[in-house]
Amino acid sequence: MPDQVLPFRLDGQSATSMRIGPEDMSADPGLLLASLTSFRAALMSAPSPYMVFTKEGETVLVNESFICATGYGLAELPDIRACLERMRRVPAGEIEAVYFGWLRAQSRASSKEITVWTAWDERLVWLIQTSDPLIWPDGRTVIIQSMFDLTEQRRLEESLRRSQEQMRVRLAELESLYQSAPLGLAMLDRDLKFVRVNDALADINGVPAAEHIGRFVFDVVPDLCEQAEPLYKAVLASGEAIRDVEFRGETKRAPGVMRDWMEHTYPLKTAAGELVGLGLIVEEITDRKRVQSELASANVALRRTLDLLFLSLRAAGVSVFTQDRDLRYIWIGGEYFSCDADAAVGAEEKDVVPPELVEPLLLMKREVLAMGQSAHQDLPYQKNGKTVWCNVQIEPWRSRNGEVQSLLGAVSDISERKATEQHIRTLLGELAHRSKNLLTVIQVMARRSVSPELSSSDFVDSFIERLSGLAQSHDLLAREDWRGISMQELVTSQIGHLNSDLSARLFTDGPEIVLTPVAAQNLGMAVHELSTNAVKYGALSVDGGEVHISWSVFKDENGRDRLRLAWVERGGPKVVEPTRRGFGRFVIEAIAARALSGSVELRFDPEGVSCAIEGAADSTVIAQKPLGAETPQL
Repeated sequence: MPDQVLPFRLDGQSATSMRIGPEDMSADPGLLLASLTSFRAALMSAPSPYMVFTKEGETVLVNESFICATGYGLAELPDIRACLERMRRVPAGEIEAVYFGWLRAQSRASSKEITVWTAWDERLVWLIQTSDPLIWPDGRTVIIQSMFDLTEQRRLEESLRRSQEQMRVRLAELESLYQSAPLGLAMLDRDLKFVRVNDALADINGVPAAEHIGRFVFDVVPDLCEQAEPLYKAVLASGEAIRDVEFRGETKRAPGVMRDWMEHTYPLKTAAGELVGLGLIVEEITDRKRVQSELASANVALRRTLDLLFLSLRAAGVSVFTQDRDLRYIWIGGEYFSCDADAAVGAEEKDVVPPELVEPLLLMKREVLAMGQSAHQDLPYQKNGKTVWCNVQIEPWRSRNGEVQSLLGAVSDISERKATEQHIRTLLGELAHRSKNLLTVIQVMARRSVSPELSSSDFVDSFIERLSGLAQSHDLLAREDWRGISMQELVTSQIGHLNSDLSARLFTDGPEIVLTPVAAQNLGMAVHELSTNAVKYGALSVDGGEVHISWSVFKDENGRDRLRLAWVERGGPKVVEPTRRGFGRFVIEAIAARALSGSVELRFDPEGVSCAIEGAADSTVIAQKPLGAETPQL
């Protein structure tokens, strides 16, 4: 029998060998048996897992450490095939081939790393050391396998490998980012010499990246020395970053062209905190500064335009607004119903406009949203106890795809226009009425001017003269939009046909009062007839005669205001009461009295004609202001 040698490490101790030859077995079999039995006991109590197999693959021994590590004992692993199936998880169709390969490999000692699974499905990595064959106490030739658990070591190695791979990838990403970043990046040593520079900064400086390395920074960009050197020294001294510093100057990329940059300078430190240089992040902002300047100019122009717009809106009494599809206010410009424009943003209709306009405006705006067509409407509302009219214009605001996404609106105060329209309607009505009255008066004038004693030429002259007096009153009323005329203007217009000598003998006196159109028209006719009579037959027909015209407003016995116009002639021929009642007397006594709802007292005293015309002030006078002095003579 050849010598059998068992080389292995038992429990991590120094290598031992057991050489067994035929002479040893024949010399002292008892001693050999004792030695093998002692060795078996050592295997069973060893802290590392051990297995013993026969040459045919039958399991002879598994120690306690193996059972604890795998959960398998001799009963579960009776032979090498069971080990292959349960622990190695070799597919059933491959077990025999692997088994015979194992048999061939047992003729010599070996070491192999394998993966095994425990009874609780834990994956382990073991280093299997297989011994040379030896004789077991029962005479069988066996081999011993020791197992060293490499699971944690391999896990750490795999984790380290993955970390190194991730680090490699990240470094590659950082390098790619550094080189492809749109910002200029550079690293300087403490002497302000370039250590690294990316292509973006090289392009900004107009110098290839390779030509930066090792050069003093201001040799590359000398125009920035005065601006940047204090900054770099400050960062080196403080160890603190300085950000958002703007530089302006020239580089070799575009000589003679002033450009702008934004620079961030930060300290480069080792893991121990030692400051070894500077990092630079440079962004060219030349275009941005240009755009900002243009934008600032545009904003100034826009603000000026908006100021002019708002000035125009205020001057025109127009307010504008926008609303979203939910009819919430987005923006308001102008005096929009006296609301707070800022507070109204996001508000609903009921929170902004007068209560009586809420429903009409909502209906109008919803219709514009639904139909997509503009709308306008005149609407009244109450403000400080007065009715105010506004015109509302609503337009749909469409998106690019044509959908109505919001509303644009304008509101203007049209109260004055409404009042003007009403005044025009009133004037037209009054004009029609007055035209009828005027025609009636002219008809009466024509009939009353006819007299058997008058020739046709005298009739024409008399009729035209009376029409002229009537026209004077109408001219004054038309000039004042038929709102009324002052008594002084009325009297002056009706005696305007007198020459200067006659006018010098006619005196007026009375407060400043404004007559209604009806009172002005009829009093004008009466004054015209009185002045004509005075020139032909009365005080103004001879030298030295005078006429005094006065007017006043007084209270009667019932406390009501009344208007009184008095005409008094003195210094003329002796007066004899006429026997015929002509048109002039008819105008004075009948027409004037009836039109003024008052009375007329016409007297033909020998010393001169006098006439007193009275009427209710509330129907004849619009306004009055006492003058307290005689009006200059005419």
